[in-house]
Amino acid sequence: MPIVLAHVHAARSADLCRELGIPAVASVRWTVREIHRRLLHRHLTPELAFGNGETLLIRSRLPGYLTGRRLAELDVDGEIRVVEVTRAGRSLVPAHHTPAEPGDLVTFAVAATSLGRLRGFLDKELGT
Repeated sequence: MPIVLAHVHAARSADLCRELGIPAVASVRWTVREIHRRLLHRHLTPELAFGNGETLLIRSRLPGYLTGRRLAELDVDGEIRVVEVTRAGRSLVPAHHTPAEPGDLVTFAVAATSLGRLRGFLDKELGT
């Protein structure tokens, strides 16, 4: 699936691109960060971005090795927070003690700079 980004020089153009569903790139620093994120963390596609992309909502199916562990164990203060779980087609805001169950689809609020850490949690194999 192709990835489309628009490089814009005016705020009005950026707003128009967002309305059309096209991610808009404005500054060189933001552009580099966004390209890096899209290439390195391709499977962690944000559902929603806040500010200039510093905080993202990411949904991901939990790997089996996390079954039975408290979802709160995935929280990293100031970096990653579990904010929602879809389980058997129903959504819930997890309590501190809520365990992960097979097939959980979890929504994380994550700092863009912590995507590698989140990917590590989700890609980690048992015993590594």
